[in-house]
Amino acid sequence: MNENLIDLAAAWWAGLGGAATTALRITLILIAAWVLIGVLQRGIRSMRQRIASRLDDREAAKRAETLGRVFRYLVAVVVSLIAGMLVLGELGVSVAPILGAAGVVGLAVGFGAQSLVKDYFTGFFLLLENQIRQGDVVQLGSHSGLVEEVTLRFVQLRDYDGNVHYVPNGHITTVIN
Repeated sequence: MNENLIDLAAAWWAGLGGAATTALRITLILIAAWVLIGVLQRGIRSMRQRIASRLDDREAAKRAETLGRVFRYLVAVVVSLIAGMLVLGELGVSVAPILGAAGVVGLAVGFGAQSLVKDYFTGFFLLLENQIRQGDVVQLGSHSGLVEEVTLRFVQLRDYDGNVHYVPNGHITTVIN
């Protein structure tokens, strides 16, 4: 009886053809990507909480939160791109030309968004090295004042006249704190 049921199930599966197998593989890839993103983001979040609990400074905890957000976003993007490429491969789309075109497009976007990328990298190291913190009085080039906010993209300063300046991190060459 069991052998007949197994034979019947195998015949039914074979009757569906390769489409069912492809759909099953795509579903497994998407589920695995979703689970992997969740596990990695939860790991990053718990590591950030562990680090923040050991820090006494509130600003250092905020810096750890910002860096944790950056890493969680990066994990989601990388895993999603890999899963997308695997799904396209399962659908029979040749991935090699897409990767080649992505390299050329990435190069063009890199040149076009060079200042934006520079802002983010500089901001990352400003936060990582703890060069500027919220509440500091600093001089960034020709702008000086109280630091109201530090992000990966810019530093928000309020000068002594009450004016708010947004200094892109890529324009910061020297910091007087």
